[in-house]
Amino acid sequence: MNKQTLKKACLVLILALFLGLSSQITIPLGFVPITGQTLAVGLIASVFGLSIGVQSLSLYILMGIAGLPFFAGAHAGLAVVLGPTGGYIWGFLLYILLVKLITKKSRSTLQIGLANASAALVQLFIGAAWLMLVTGITPAAAIANGVLPFIVPGLIKITMIVIVAKTVSSRVPVLYR
Repeated sequence: MNKQTLKKACLVLILALFLGLSSQITIPLGFVPITGQTLAVGLIASVFGLSIGVQSLSLYILMGIAGLPFFAGAHAGLAVVLGPTGGYIWGFLLYILLVKLITKKSRSTLQIGLANASAALVQLFIGAAWLMLVTGITPAAAIANGVLPFIVPGLIKITMIVIVAKTVSSRVPVLYR
């Protein structure tokens, strides 16, 4: 393994650990808690490249499935990613992809904000659809419980993401972007 590959592998591991730690910041709400996880995913998507983002998120999911208490509320196991909130976790993969696609041509403050807002909405609707399928609640209940409570906290997180991403991005080597 060459030095550059080792550096990338270490970065992926560090970001996966960051995701695991950030998901422990929770505010309980009905079916789905507000977590720091979405902030971490947005930061990773906005600062690092698609490959590093997807690899770190995939490693985070695998470590959680393997039993490390990485999911919200220190939960772990396959039951979490297949349970009522699993759709939100799987939706993070699309979140990263959307942010990278939308910010491909422009990394302006507005573009980063719009990319994260769009990706967050898509991720929330994926999570709500999954919640509806797994629990049997109505579409209206899925939106009321799985989307609407997260709009204002999401806007706050997106503001934080934009500020941090604009500050940090110039310091991240091009190789990792």
